[in-house]
Amino acid sequence: MTTTLTPLSLGTGDSVLATVGGREPALAHRRVITLLLDVYLDSIHPKFPLFCERELWVGWREGSFPQDDSDFMSLMCLCALSAQHVGDGALFNDNVDAPERTNLREAYIAEATRLVPIDFDKSDLNLVRSFTFLALLGAQTGNNATLHKYLGLCHGISAHLSLQDESRWPAMLSPCEVEVRRRLWWSIYRLEVHTACVLGNIVRTSETRCAVGYPAGAHHPAFIPGRNGQFEDWFDGWNMTTDLYRVLEHAVSDLRAKHSPAHSILGRMGGSDPTALMTRLSEIQERLLPQFVTPASRSEDSGRNRCGFQAPSIICTIHLARLLSRMSSNGDPLLACQVATDLIASIMAIPLEYIRAAGSPLIQQLAGVGHILVGTAKKHQLLQEHYAQVKQVIHSITSLLDLLATPNTIASSTRDRLVNLVSELEDVYATTTANAKVNTVDEGHILHWLQDVEEPTLGQAAFPNELLTDFTWLYPAYP
Repeated sequence: MTTTLTPLSLGTGDSVLATVGGREPALAHRRVITLLLDVYLDSIHPKFPLFCERELWVGWREGSFPQDDSDFMSLMCLCALSAQHVGDGALFNDNVDAPERTNLREAYIAEATRLVPIDFDKSDLNLVRSFTFLALLGAQTGNNATLHKYLGLCHGISAHLSLQDESRWPAMLSPCEVEVRRRLWWSIYRLEVHTACVLGNIVRTSETRCAVGYPAGAHHPAFIPGRNGQFEDWFDGWNMTTDLYRVLEHAVSDLRAKHSPAHSILGRMGGSDPTALMTRLSEIQERLLPQFVTPASRSEDSGRNRCGFQAPSIICTIHLARLLSRMSSNGDPLLACQVATDLIASIMAIPLEYIRAAGSPLIQQLAGVGHILVGTAKKHQLLQEHYAQVKQVIHSITSLLDLLATPNTIASSTRDRLVNLVSELEDVYATTTANAKVNTVDEGHILHWLQDVEEPTLGQAAFPNELLTDFTWLYPAYP
């Protein structure tokens, strides 16, 4: 939803204290929680719709949510992630004043992690939801340990509840309950594929091994002020993005297989057909509706805004899958540069508020594109005019990150690192001779293209292509 937020200090001492120490004290300060709920609905829900919006929005305002301790646990996890978005400035609506946001953020994170168990004794959808919120918190802050911990718990509880197979769900579920389960399953899957791209872990829940339908989206009549019902199909764009993540999963796997062929007990395993991947991407791109390509600027119609939120995810995922597929098939640096150029041109046409609210995951994907280009340029020793084209694309990426760098520290550190890599590349091109040694790069891992080492590192013998190296410089440990 789109809400005009009155500037409010989220860091007053009593508000922070109210968020810890139990359910009743926290709920007594409804103003802060209401604001964080609205932050979630404005800036996070369009990408990770972990709730039925009607149950959350109406239930909170009528007093029926949270109904029990399980609801309260998921609410605190929501508040922790929303407070982090406020602290990072990763907001769709920028009319939020939070001068002491750090204290509030830490209080909600502490309360969320205190409440969420790591066992499955009380397994319900709120536990799945809470694990997912905390995994997203790890992704947003760049805390890879938190991300891996809670994403692993997501997989465990999903298996325990058989979320991967609708035929094993309870028979008497309401349409709303089916809808929420589908949203949770595909949200976890998309986060898993994203993490496999940027951190190099395997995809533990392949799209070929699940039997879950897509969310319907509008399963209740329009009920929130600011909607006229014309753009309630925003979930069509969300589902299309899920299609793209399913293609991206295979592009990532194929690129890794190129550099480290997989061997099974049944023999060497083949990858996907690159032509089939490219054809599927083109089919999806041709079906895009205008509101999922170049969205209008922020409006009072939250349904229209929800459609706009899908555009950055769709565009970035299409080009990322296309880029990885091309790299796995022929590794042509000029084709890679052209795909990256198309991506940046498309992203720059999207209003900034959508890019800003997308948060760290989109920043990570843009950074990965830059690393691919730098690594390709170093590996192939491009002609001067082609090298200049690579520099121009990376300059466009860093210019975009400049707009997001305050107060988002990940955007700032990402920009600085890309600038440094371009400087290193300039030195290489300025001093290259017949005897120059240029470090090669493994295109199979999207965020560790440059290792800056000349001697074998620990573990290289076991993993000669460094596919499993955990590259964490972009994402400093929280806080």
